[in-house]
Amino acid sequence: MLTAVTSPAVEASAVEGRYRDTFRRLHAGHSACASDEWLDAPCIPAGGGPTAPVVWSRRNGPWRRVDVLWIGAAPGNDGGLGEGALGSHGTRIPFGGDIAGANLDLLLSAIGLTRDDTFIAAALNRLPERGGGEPRVAELARPAGDFPDSVEALRATILASGAALVVALGNVALRSALAAACDRTGAPLRLPGLGRIEADGFRRGVARRWPEAGESAPAAGEDFRAAWERAWGPRPLPHLLWLLHPSAQNMSPYAGPGTSFHRRMVDTRTALVRVASELGIGGGGGTGRSRSVYETAEWRERVGPRHDPLVALWRRKGL
Repeated sequence: MLTAVTSPAVEASAVEGRYRDTFRRLHAGHSACASDEWLDAPCIPAGGGPTAPVVWSRRNGPWRRVDVLWIGAAPGNDGGLGEGALGSHGTRIPFGGDIAGANLDLLLSAIGLTRDDTFIAAALNRLPERGGGEPRVAELARPAGDFPDSVEALRATILASGAALVVALGNVALRSALAAACDRTGAPLRLPGLGRIEADGFRRGVARRWPEAGESAPAAGEDFRAAWERAWGPRPLPHLLWLLHPSAQNMSPYAGPGTSFHRRMVDTRTALVRVASELGIGGGGGTGRSRSVYETAEWRERVGPRHDPLVALWRRKGL
């Protein structure tokens, strides 16, 4: 079991080890992924043949402690239902190649971060069965690699990241994040309902300290707290910020300033900037990564050319 350490070099090695363990467990059964942590090639199952990629790798962010961990619902498809070249299923980059991805890039830049400064995951790290949209609870409850379910994989991601702020992008992300910190002791997966969450004081756009066991229904359980303390010592549990998912139907960059789509994006960006300022988060300042996600062929040839004009539309509207 990895434990909290004080030497920066030893701590960095331990943190990377937690990410690597999560990666290998999620990609269990993919014959070549153990030696391809950047997913330069699509996932291939041990028996050969095509498979939906697991969008969780070094393309999601640096394997070190990050200030911000972003959680989405599931990889997007950019309308391709798993067949097109864009969307996370084609690029193996979370929020990579669709309008939601360009919107997320705008949110990152608003607090001085790039994808090389932060980690991006999802409740379900592969394309949902219906070809896109939000995953069903039944999908989240199925094994993910050698994790018993996707929420257990999310729990490992939160523990690996050591984030000061977890940003839940949408309702599924929020419910899954809170479920990941609960002690289940082998019980079937259940996600807390939004009514219960709101009754416990969560509000969209307002960050709150992760609830302690006993003070809120979807609280951090003792097993999760013990695992956090083994990994991070006295560092406090993250704050949790619930935001709208930056998908096209919510925040299209094509919408005019007088529309609800535009206002939602402005409100989301404003809330994020305020919380980042309150917590002293912002400005990556370089990560020392030996390779950048922006250097991958998929970003240079597909994602960047798709995102850049969309972000430019937002810039022209003053964001």
